[in-house]
Amino acid sequence: MTQFLAQAFNMDRPTLLFGTLVVVCVAFTYAFTNPIKTQNGSDPQMVWWDGMYYLTTTTWSDIQITAAPTIEGLKTATPRTVWTDNDPSRCCNVWAPEMHMIDGRWYIYYTAGPSGDDYTGNQRTWVIQGGTEDPLSSEYTFLSQVVPPNYQQGMLDPSVFRMSNGKTYYLFSAWPSSQTIFIADLIDPSTIGPATQISEPTLEWETHQWAVNEGPYGISHNGTDFVVFSASSCGTQYYSIGLLTLTAGADPLDAHSWTKSPEPIFSSANGLYGTAHNAFFKSPDSTEDWNVFHANRSPDGHCDGNRQTFVQKVDWNADGTPNLGTPLAAGTEIAEPSGE
Repeated sequence: MTQFLAQAFNMDRPTLLFGTLVVVCVAFTYAFTNPIKTQNGSDPQMVWWDGMYYLTTTTWSDIQITAAPTIEGLKTATPRTVWTDNDPSRCCNVWAPEMHMIDGRWYIYYTAGPSGDDYTGNQRTWVIQGGTEDPLSSEYTFLSQVVPPNYQQGMLDPSVFRMSNGKTYYLFSAWPSSQTIFIADLIDPSTIGPATQISEPTLEWETHQWAVNEGPYGISHNGTDFVVFSASSCGTQYYSIGLLTLTAGADPLDAHSWTKSPEPIFSSANGLYGTAHNAFFKSPDSTEDWNVFHANRSPDGHCDGNRQTFVQKVDWNADGTPNLGTPLAAGTEIAEPSGE
């Protein structure tokens, strides 16, 4: 053993101090490169749970989960289909599934509707119920449509957000006129209260091709709550991420409690276009926040399965707001999340 160490570190002979072998510890830094999914990489969400990363994306036809102990490993792991549905009201156009642990049990919230392309009128949000171990080993059963009592039209992009006040809320996008962001109390995993509209597309960067606010996702930092959302048409290079900030101590169900940042906080750069519909996850040691998002590799890309999945670290600005940085070029080496 001492001879091996001497050779490994170019020593002339093993080094002994006071009769004790000196063992040199070497820290290895692991890295991954983007993209981590090259087909059907749209609308991603990730969680870290009990030693594994779990990734979901839009497949249009079913719900699949990919699991691996490293982000780099997600590239070659085989996805498992955990849900398909033959009910004609929710069989098709399956979008943006998200995994959430609520009261010790896994649930997946997603968008689906009938076949065809009348998305505005027919898409709805749904929830399936899983088990208590991890998202992939769960057997899922259909639970319910999720719909507020004060809005019965098309809905999409559901997400669950446990805020700093200890309460859990349901976020979604809908079309009362233009496509907007709503929030409601999550009463139980399949029941929500009346919904409040907290954002609509009124700024120039939110209205390229179509006026769109969609894909809401929540993140908290030092007691302040934020909701990010995607703006403009997903079929343009202008599809980008905006930010809503909740006034400290204010009621999240009051639209006036939310302030929209005047400019997007993440947008196309370095050969990545339409960098949006994102989600956040924690590093394995819970000390870091990470952003998973999709992007096209061409400015002429569309809202289709050619969008790819990317992951980057989140930093925090001096004012406490999230700093998503700039999209890094594909192939850039990124250090793995802390604790991996």
